[in-house]
Amino acid sequence: MRNLFRLTLGLALAGSVIPPAFAQQGYVIIERGMSSETRKESAVGISRIDGKSLRDPRRSDPLPPGRHVVTVHFESARGVFEPPTQDVEVDLPPCTLAKVVAEYEARTGGRWKPKVYTEPLGECVAKMRKATGK
Repeated sequence: MRNLFRLTLGLALAGSVIPPAFAQQGYVIIERGMSSETRKESAVGISRIDGKSLRDPRRSDPLPPGRHVVTVHFESARGVFEPPTQDVEVDLPPCTLAKVVAEYEARTGGRWKPKVYTEPLGECVAKMRKATGK
């Protein structure tokens, strides 16, 4: 049991390590957003970022700021949505969290498009302030 705890803790910490190259310039994280019936939005799966598959389809590892092409996948048991995958290009400044959702016309199927919300990435902002002394 103790070894399982250590393994779990080690894996959790390994997933949150920021590459040294990003420590000085900041980083971005891209993740799937939450569903909202009111806004006609639903969660997506993130298939690839810049052509590379992710370990977790819900959230990326830290990425360098700048342009990224995010391939998202959307399907629902409520109906058939077309196309099943779409690319969205984002240009993100340092210390940004981008949340991607599927915006649909009707919840029973049809066309959809990816929509991106951004917000400051608190942990990154704090690290950058500490590093620059501001």
